Amino acid sequence: MSLGSRVNYHEAVSRLYSLEFWGIKLGLDNIEQFARRLGDPHKKFPSIHIAGTNGKGSVTALLDSMLRTAGYRVGRYTSPHLRDFRERIHVQGRPVAQTDVADFVRRHWAAIHRERYTYFETVTAMAFDLFAKQHVDVGVIEVGLGGRFDATNIVRPIMSIITNIDLDHTEVLGNTRREIALEKAGIIKEGTPVVIGPLVPTARRAIENVARDRNAPLWSSYEILSDRAFPCHSLLASMRWHLPLLGDHQVANLSVALAAAFVLHAHGFKLSVANLRQGIRKTCWPGRFQIIPGIPTIVFDVAHNAPGVQRVVATWRKVFGRRRAVLVFTARGDKDFKSMWRALAPQTARWIGCPLPHSRGIPEETMRAMAHASSAPFEWCSDAQAALRRALIEAGGDGLVLVVGSHYLVGDLIRPEHFDRVPAKSRQIQELTWAGILRMARECR
Repeated sequence: MSLGSRVNYHEAVSRLYSLEFWGIKLGLDNIEQFARRLGDPHKKFPSIHIAGTNGKGSVTALLDSMLRTAGYRVGRYTSPHLRDFRERIHVQGRPVAQTDVADFVRRHWAAIHRERYTYFETVTAMAFDLFAKQHVDVGVIEVGLGGRFDATNIVRPIMSIITNIDLDHTEVLGNTRREIALEKAGIIKEGTPVVIGPLVPTARRAIENVARDRNAPLWSSYEILSDRAFPCHSLLASMRWHLPLLGDHQVANLSVALAAAFVLHAHGFKLSVANLRQGIRKTCWPGRFQIIPGIPTIVFDVAHNAPGVQRVVATWRKVFGRRRAVLVFTARGDKDFKSMWRALAPQTARWIGCPLPHSRGIPEETMRAMAHASSAPFEWCSDAQAALRRALIEAGGDGLVLVVGSHYLVGDLIRPEHFDRVPAKSRQIQELTWAGILRMARECR
């Protein structure tokens, strides 16, 4: 099936979305075949491979910013996107060009359709191809789902990172943290350094066993950052650090990114303390407890599983205390949305429900039953835009609105002017001490 000599960006993206009909295929045969067709582009640049239940995107964004600040040309691959497909593939801090996406789809569509490459396999191959063609110095690659059979796992990284382990995607990855940890540990390669974040003991032991079997040196972020033998340790400890991502969980993510940067420095990457501090301060990662000041104030967060929502609630209490929100909440119907709602209920003054954009969400009747059980006033709106308008009215001028539950929901509602900007307001920036960073590196929540 040919697309002819010309295809525009929007046509190309529409074709890519059509591949979701083929669903998810666990295994690497397809992506390895596709990569060979492209000349194995993933072998033409060093990569850092990042897995974890939550936090892997934040760690990816932080490392991307630190490396670019140090003068490296960086390719960043993340998923999913919020507003524009091109958010998934960044080079030098900017989404790749629309013409690059369209050209890749045009040139390879016949093979994509014939071989039935999935959406994620195709987008992963596209990212690797564009990184090679644009001569990146390093690729910072976020795992999509799991690790062992994820399409990104064809890379041979210079470092593997596992941020944390929680229960999510249990229908695919396993029902215990140990089982999920083993799937995530599938990214560990023979002899390749591994950095891990705070983990529960069962998950840590599982990952340590895999690393030992593969002769891969492994350190926790706390072990690296607390090592007083590390150069400049006393200087680091005397400084204030400014993180434009709110929440204790983001401090834990920062500890992982900093530890990874220290290991990279020891392996030849030139990363000064100034590079690290400036790169952290310049990190832009929208939709992560993002406060939009206004009348009323809106908070966007893409948390989409129970552990993620629990961290949103903890951050909410830290920032807003006991104030309650008018909540715009929906989630995918295959998630543990009841646990998500139970976590949110104490902070909710009123719940506005709606269909989940672009995916199958929680049915209206299920939402009504959940709201009734918690005695929360509930309204149903026909779409996400209507839900946000209603929430703004209900919150009033001095109220608070929280939008949470899905990338799809936040992506449908966040505005372009709030999307690609490092926050300037101090309320959105955490000022941290080294001792505070170490504490969050050590704690396991």
